[in-house]
Amino acid sequence: MISAALSSSELRYRRLFEAAHDGILIVNPETRQIIDVNPFLMNFLGYSYDEFVGKELFEIGLLKDEAASQAAFRELQATGYIRYEDLPLKTKDGRCVDVEFVSNIYNEGGQKVIQCNVRDITARKKSEKALHDAQKKISQNAAELAATVRLRTAELRRSNMQLETFVYSIAHDLRAPLRTMQGFAQLLVQKHAAGLDEQGRDYARFIDTAAQTMDCLLTDLLEFSQISQQEIELGAVPLESVMREVLFSCEKMIRESRARIENISPWPVVLAHATILRQVLVNLLSNALKFVSSEAPFVRIWSEERPDEIIRVWVEDNGIGISPEFHERIFQVFQRLHTKEYAGTGIGLAIVRKGMERMNGRVGVISTSGKGSRFWIELSKASDATIDLPAKVQMT
Repeated sequence: MISAALSSSELRYRRLFEAAHDGILIVNPETRQIIDVNPFLMNFLGYSYDEFVGKELFEIGLLKDEAASQAAFRELQATGYIRYEDLPLKTKDGRCVDVEFVSNIYNEGGQKVIQCNVRDITARKKSEKALHDAQKKISQNAAELAATVRLRTAELRRSNMQLETFVYSIAHDLRAPLRTMQGFAQLLVQKHAAGLDEQGRDYARFIDTAAQTMDCLLTDLLEFSQISQQEIELGAVPLESVMREVLFSCEKMIRESRARIENISPWPVVLAHATILRQVLVNLLSNALKFVSSEAPFVRIWSEERPDEIIRVWVEDNGIGISPEFHERIFQVFQRLHTKEYAGTGIGLAIVRKGMERMNGRVGVISTSGKGSRFWIELSKASDATIDLPAKVQMT
C-alpha cells in the first residue's frame, strides 16, 4: 500500500517535472553534477539530455567558474536557498539569453538533492532596459530643457534691462525740449495773445495741452523704469504709516472728488520696500477715485491675513468696473480702456505690477463692468527676523 502511494506520488512529480514551463535541473549536492533535466530546458537551450547529465552548473554557464560554483554550493548548504539574476546564458545555436536561477535543497527518500529552476527573463530584461533608456532620455531632455529655459530667461532679462534702460534714457532726454516747447507756448498765449487771432490762440493752447500730456507720459515712464532698475532692500514696513502717507498724498484728489474713504484698521507689518509700496497704493487709490461715474467715489481699504503668512490688502471702489476679459490687459504698459472719458497714460497699473514683482508680491483684480472693482496686492508678513535682517532684492 505504501509502495503504491509512493509510486503514484513519483508519477505525479514526473508529470509536473516534464510539463513545467520553467527549466528544471536536479543536481547531486555531493558531486555538484546534474543528474536530471526536464524537456523545457533542453528545448530552450537546444542541448540533448546527455549533454546536461554529468556536467557541473558552471560548465553549462549557470555559474561563472568552478570557484563560483564552490561558493554557491557552500551558501546553498548553509541557507538551503540561492538566487541569481542577470546570468547571460548561451544557447547551442549561439543566442545569448538572460535567466533567473533559483536553487533549493530537498530531501527525497532520506537523500538530499538540489533542484535548480531556470526562468527565461530575456523579454523582461529588454523591457527594463527600454524603460531605463527612456527614463534616461527623459531626464536628459528635462535637463537640456531646464538649461535652455535658464539661458532664455537670462537673455530675456538682459533684453528687458536694455530696453528699460533705453526707455529711461529717452524719457529723461525728451523732457528738456518738451518743457522748452511748453514754456514758449505758454509765453505765446500770455504775452502775445493780442497779436494772435482766436485760431492762433487755440493753436498755442493745443500745443501747451499736448506738451503737458506728453510730460505726464514721460514722468510715468521714468517711474516705471526706475522701479525696474533700482536695487532695493526689503524690510519690515508698517502698513499703518504707509496708509497715512498714501491718504495725505491723495488728499487734494479726495477733496476735489468729494470722495468718502473708509480706512479699516488694524494694519499689520509686511515685508516690502516702503517707497515702492507707497507708490503702488497711491496708484491704486488714484484709479479708484478717477474711474467713477456720476456719483461721488466711495473707497474701502483693508487688509486680511491669508495662509502661509501672506497679507492681502484690498482697495475696493464703487466705480465703473472692468470686464473680466480686460483684467490681465490693464496691467500692461500703455493699455487704456477709456481713452476719451478719463485722463491717464495707461502706465499706472503697469507700475503697480512691476512694483509688486520687485517686492516678491502679487497683484490682481475682481471686477465686472458697471459694478465697481476690488484690487488686491499680496505681500509676506514681516517676522522678527525680517526686522533685524532685511532681504536684499537683486535687479531683474
